[in-house]
Amino acid sequence: MSSLERKANELNKHAPYLRERILRMVNAARTGHPGGSLSVIDLLSATMLGWGRFAPNLINPDWVVLGKGHAVPALYSILIELGYFEEKELFTYRKFHSRLQGHPDKRKLPSVQVSTGHLGQGLSIGVGIAAGERLSKSVKHVYVILGDGDLNEGQTWEAIQTAAHYHLSNVTVLVDANGLTQHGPPKKIMNVEPVLPKWESFGWWTKEIDGHDYLQILNGLKEAGLQKIPAVIICRTIKGKGISFMEGNATWHSRDLPNDLLAKALKEIHAEE
Repeated sequence: MSSLERKANELNKHAPYLRERILRMVNAARTGHPGGSLSVIDLLSATMLGWGRFAPNLINPDWVVLGKGHAVPALYSILIELGYFEEKELFTYRKFHSRLQGHPDKRKLPSVQVSTGHLGQGLSIGVGIAAGERLSKSVKHVYVILGDGDLNEGQTWEAIQTAAHYHLSNVTVLVDANGLTQHGPPKKIMNVEPVLPKWESFGWWTKEIDGHDYLQILNGLKEAGLQKIPAVIICRTIKGKGISFMEGNATWHSRDLPNDLLAKALKEIHAEE
């Protein structure tokens, strides 16, 4: 068994606990974005726990930019895993005076590297960081997590063009392509498919994978890091992944998770343990 296979197995075993944190946060707050958080959690886990350099004791960690900032419960779940703050603070999510805002806010929570929220701005921020790191001759890598909605924004495509023009090989984008926005399938709102040829035409290295398969994600990140041009991994995911009544259901983009449904969801995600 290779080192990546071992790491993938470890991440897969721990995945239910990362999802449980997301569910408990939304339940405690009586609000939040469970669907997109559950579709992106495996991408963040593989990137921040399995591949990149992210830990409180690192002087110069890599960068992660969560472009789809509404999925911040997934990021908080990972930051807890890394040891940035105590688990009990998760239950302050979206409450008054909490450090855990509904979107990432670095002013309130220092372990958040970049404040995000407005779709379309994430990649521009990431490209700017990557350009700055290259000018300073840094070895730090920039990982940008986008959603379907980000690809409907013109600013995103300007950033795609800029990264390619300057050959920013220190930036890797993972697109959480869960195929479902708050208002329905992206194809019916503003169709960008087939998306891989579009990124390629701008000068990016591309790969398409199953965004819930840890080994595929890790292999994708490994290949991306070897490129001399910016890299994007289109990760096909499922909104609400792991919860039968949430999967592929747009109503779970943003809503409460009452106690009875929390109990049902927890039973499902831990069923195979």
